[in-house]
Amino acid sequence: MKTKTKVILAAVFPLVLVAGVGTMTIYDLQKMEKTSGWVNHTQKVLQASEGIVASAVDMETGLRGYLLAGQEEYLEPYTAGSERAFQALENLRQTVSDNPTQVERLQQAETVLRSWQTDVAEGAIELRREIGDALTMNDMADEVKEAKSETFFKTIHGAILKFVEEEEVLLADRRQVFNTLVRTGIAGPDYINSSLAAVEKAYESIMDSRELLTAAISMDSSVRGYLLSGDESYLKRLQDGNDRFDVLNKSLNEAVNDRLIQVNRLQKIQKLFKLWRDVAVTPLLDMRREIGDASTMDDMADLVREGRGKQYFDEFRGLMTAFKAEEQTLMQERQAANIAISEQARNMIPIAIGTAILLGSIVAFLVGTSIARAVNKITVSMKGLADGNNAVDIQGQERGDEVGEMARALEVFRDALAEMQELEKQKAEGRDAELKRVVEELSSHLSELSHGRLNVRIEEAFPEDYEMLRHDFNETVSTLNRIVGEVIETSSSIRNGAVEISQASDDLSHRTESQAATLEQTAAALDELTASVKSAAEGARRVENTMEDARREAESSDQVVQNAVTAMTEIEQSSSSISQIISVIDDIAFQTNLLALNAGVEAARAGEAGRGFAVVASEVRALAQRSSDAAMEIKTLIGDSTKQVERGVDLVGKAGEALQSIVTQVSQISRQVSEIAEGAVDQSTGLGEINIGVTQLDKVTQQNAAMVEQATAAGHMLKSDAGKLSELMGHFQAEDAVQSPASQSPAPSAHGDFGDEAGWDTAEAPVEEEVLGTGTDGNRGWQDF
Repeated sequence: MKTKTKVILAAVFPLVLVAGVGTMTIYDLQKMEKTSGWVNHTQKVLQASEGIVASAVDMETGLRGYLLAGQEEYLEPYTAGSERAFQALENLRQTVSDNPTQVERLQQAETVLRSWQTDVAEGAIELRREIGDALTMNDMADEVKEAKSETFFKTIHGAILKFVEEEEVLLADRRQVFNTLVRTGIAGPDYINSSLAAVEKAYESIMDSRELLTAAISMDSSVRGYLLSGDESYLKRLQDGNDRFDVLNKSLNEAVNDRLIQVNRLQKIQKLFKLWRDVAVTPLLDMRREIGDASTMDDMADLVREGRGKQYFDEFRGLMTAFKAEEQTLMQERQAANIAISEQARNMIPIAIGTAILLGSIVAFLVGTSIARAVNKITVSMKGLADGNNAVDIQGQERGDEVGEMARALEVFRDALAEMQELEKQKAEGRDAELKRVVEELSSHLSELSHGRLNVRIEEAFPEDYEMLRHDFNETVSTLNRIVGEVIETSSSIRNGAVEISQASDDLSHRTESQAATLEQTAAALDELTASVKSAAEGARRVENTMEDARREAESSDQVVQNAVTAMTEIEQSSSSISQIISVIDDIAFQTNLLALNAGVEAARAGEAGRGFAVVASEVRALAQRSSDAAMEIKTLIGDSTKQVERGVDLVGKAGEALQSIVTQVSQISRQVSEIAEGAVDQSTGLGEINIGVTQLDKVTQQNAAMVEQATAAGHMLKSDAGKLSELMGHFQAEDAVQSPASQSPAPSAHGDFGDEAGWDTAEAPVEEEVLGTGTDGNRGWQDF
């Protein structure tokens, strides 16, 4: 059997076993998926049955609310619940059409519910419409009409439905995860079982929450039944519903304790339920106990006490309970089947995998051992051949697989290798003799070449294998001969150029030193000129500051003169005012004198009686005369003072004009001095920059001088090295040998002959003319610099 076939069989056998295990796993997963589908079907049926019961309770609750309140809106739950209940019964019959027993139970439940609706509900509604607003029970009806209980109950109903919606979303997600795991088969049985448990937990939470809603509705219905009939049995149903509500609420809290949102919703439902019981239910129950047997509404109460509706509802609940019990039994059976399939898969898969691994390992070991032994034998034979043992025994030639073919091919290789080694031995003996002769010929010619003879050649032909070596030797000697000849010529040119460079470097060194000294003197002169101009600029700046101070003092004096002129003008104006006052005083004195005269005339007319008055009039006249005289003197003095003030004002005005002219002249002088100072500063700055440039030029010249010294030394070294090179090249004996460079005089180089000192002297004239030229040429030189 071929090795390929063995390896393929060893690899395929475990794969076949794994495929069998996979097939079994897929079969079990399909069974689990089918069973899970039936479980989901049962859960949907149970959920629908809970909805039917809830709808029936809505009908009963709405009926009792209407019987209490007498308002048509209380019939809305009754009407809506009726439509939902009968439609749900029809849909559920189609869902369980494969189970005749369940279909029959649903048919019976629908018959009972319709009988209750026909025999009880419709009659009670008609009776309540006939009663209208009855006495005694009106308080109860009014209390019910306030809808406190209805408001609380709607809120509780909405909160529970919100909780159910959240759980249904979670159930859908977990079902999708479970179905994905079952269809793909990528997870183990334990993980699938945990996913299935999560689905069942979500479904149980939904069922408990719906039962919680049913319990709440049943409690509300019991309250309304008691309010109608006053029968204490309704209170027992109320208490049972309350206990059931507490148990379900606790169970749901434990189921969703890992989800804060749902826990908060349950707490809210619990608070609303307590408020409904304390605020809405308890006051109604107390009021109903106080009312007792009221007139007018007794017919309604008696109708409710008859319990005909209760009989129908008890029968309806019994049928639905039996229906749910049957579905619960089916679901438990299907869940048990699912668990059994999972356990089977869990037990079978490890056994099948272990068997596949064991059998695959045995087959692989047997096939691998068979191939490894044969390969090891071939490996020993190949190592012997590699070590040069051509007599090694090749084992495994009798095998019919690839290893046998390798052994037979290795034997052929061994025989061919022995023949080839014999031929190589014979050829090696002939090549050794030829190689010895070639080596001796090359050795003799290389010895002549080492003594400087570049005209040697190997004329005798070599064997064919070494003919290229002779040709390469002759070409190498010819190339070396040509290169040495060119080096000899080049060394002569280098020596001549080195001599010229050495002479030129010496002359350049002398001129650079002279130029450096000249630049140093120029830099010193520029330093002195810069210092002088800077001193002049500082003096001009001080003069400018002095003139500025003088201008400010002149302007200040001009302002003082202006103030004096203003003061003199004010004095002149005051004198004019005083003159006017004196004129008024003079007029007053004249009038007083005139009055005194008139008084004297009147006193004279009075005779003796007016004598005293005449004396007084005389004194007044004398006083008026003295006032007039004094006023005249003051007026004269003020007139003289005014003339003096006017003359002073004129003089002060002239002084102000003179000072203004002085201020103007001082300002012009200050401006001119400022221009002179600025020009001096600019000159100082320009000379400073020139001085910096000359200093930098001096530094560069000094550096150039140092470099020239280095170049001069390098030229002398080059001249010496060129002479040594010429002496070394004279050792070689080349074909068409030229005269030794040591015996030849320096020839002119491509740079011209710099040996003539006159040439260097003629080069100095332009430099001197440039240094001693006019100022315009000097400026152009600085601009170039």
